[in-house]
Amino acid sequence: MIKQKRVLAGALGCLLLCSHPAGYLISGTQPVQAAGQSVKLENTGKQENLAAENETAGQDNGQAVLPQDLEADYNDPDYVKMQFQKEDEGRQAAEPFAINSVEARTTKSPYTGLVYTHAPQLSDCVIIDGIDVSKWQADINWKKVKAAGVKFVFIRCGYTALSKQFAMYEDEYFRKNIQGAYDQGIQIGVYFFSNSITTSEAKQEARKTLELIEDYEDMITLPVVYDFEAFSSAYRAYGLSKAQVTKNMKAYSDIIQDAGYTPMYYGSPSFLNSSFDVPSLSEYDCWLANYTTKTTYTGDYTYWQYSSSGQVDGIEGNTDCNFYYSFDGVSEPDTAPDDIVEDLGPVTGLAMEDHDTDFITITWDQLEEASGYKVYRSKSYGGTYKQMKVINGNEVTEFTDASVVESEGRQYFYKVVPFVLDEDNNLSYGVESDILTAYTKRLHTFRLKTNTNLNLREHAGTEYASAGVVPAGTGLPFYKFTLSNDEKKWYKVTYTKNGKSYTGYLSGSYVTVYTYGKTTKKVNMRSGAGLSYKIQRAVPQGTKITVVANKTDASGIKWSQIKYTLNGKGYTGYIPKKYIQQI
Repeated sequence: MIKQKRVLAGALGCLLLCSHPAGYLISGTQPVQAAGQSVKLENTGKQENLAAENETAGQDNGQAVLPQDLEADYNDPDYVKMQFQKEDEGRQAAEPFAINSVEARTTKSPYTGLVYTHAPQLSDCVIIDGIDVSKWQADINWKKVKAAGVKFVFIRCGYTALSKQFAMYEDEYFRKNIQGAYDQGIQIGVYFFSNSITTSEAKQEARKTLELIEDYEDMITLPVVYDFEAFSSAYRAYGLSKAQVTKNMKAYSDIIQDAGYTPMYYGSPSFLNSSFDVPSLSEYDCWLANYTTKTTYTGDYTYWQYSSSGQVDGIEGNTDCNFYYSFDGVSEPDTAPDDIVEDLGPVTGLAMEDHDTDFITITWDQLEEASGYKVYRSKSYGGTYKQMKVINGNEVTEFTDASVVESEGRQYFYKVVPFVLDEDNNLSYGVESDILTAYTKRLHTFRLKTNTNLNLREHAGTEYASAGVVPAGTGLPFYKFTLSNDEKKWYKVTYTKNGKSYTGYLSGSYVTVYTYGKTTKKVNMRSGAGLSYKIQRAVPQGTKITVVANKTDASGIKWSQIKYTLNGKGYTGYIPKKYIQQI
């Protein structure tokens, strides 16, 4: 946020081109757009019948369209790939099953019947079964798919045609598929099959992707994928340089990320190595396509597409099958002493490289002896550390945490654990790094007032030593806050007494905080706390405000006194508290 499955033989490309004297392939039913021109996508799903189609999506009414009922389309990149896969099915035999490490984990796919060995450094992840689909699966019974154990799906929303001229199309089954999967509670991601040649075209693909998915924003919880494939001369972008492919991917992903989605790229091991500058893409997730029972790919990936010939109840014919390696609920490994390589690590130079209100980037020094690193994060200083990222290879020494809560000055705690894989693929951990305290960017200064005499603790929690007592009624600015082990807020302050300064944490349970937030809708600001007070002005939705006080009027409505700045001018007044989202 994606379908590079096999390297399409040049012979197939030649065969396709030779069968079309124009030198490229254009479906007679689809309009073609010249490069640089805008295209209005055909609503091939017939918008006027969309409601009826969505009602019947996934229902076995005896009239379902089967894959073999669909007309061939050599202008559709997924169709061309499918033809090669059919020819290549006999060569996709499973590799011999073997366990080379006690750390390696195996699972059996319910859709291929084969046992798969997962990379040992990913074995402690939660491994989830899923699929990906496009028009070429035709009508899908999503109720049966859900019952078959499918937990997630990537759905093709559109594609760039194989024609020489730049033309984009909506997958005519996209709307039916996304509604059907959503109705069954299946997690959803989407992919756009790219054939962009320039960054301008990649940006157009990104904007078209956003146009296609704009009505389904709440349904999409998984990445939006840049699926670039040009593995034959049948593809318009065939032969594009690695540098240009990487630029295109970043151009696409930046637009997707700015829209609030998680971007991801896709490829087979050979295609990733030949067409992407993978080390420069460390901030993005990767979807690996490798049809084997045990991948030897050593780069990073979050999803593994392990087969194109799975059999899933509710889908006629073959289906792409995937594993998702989720870090949710995965904590720091409880390694026995024998599992730790004492002369490996610790990682040094751990520092906060960059941050904003919604991300934190950390870096560290390269450890030559390591095979890779695992990054862990805790919401509290002494809390449980959750695994955030597995980095294969020791060259990438940076991690951007985009899952932080959007806030100002919220602290998080990180550590990095190196690991080594020996020649037999056995996994061992090195010595963990020191703890790094990092925080989201501060744009404002906020204040608090103590409601009672309070201990100033060394860290967030009553279990830590007190550096002194702050008297009741003391007003202090605070720049950072964090959570204690019991998920309660603590604020970091500096208190000065008799010319000496003390820095520590005050419990949020015993202070009044002037909070920062934003308005959730356009709302009238009044001169006092109540509907009887004069309206001063309308505050736009999304306005960042500082809450300086809270009051409840005679009718029980809660009001907040706010301050905000617009076009260089400051305003103060009251709005209902329910229209404020605290940040």
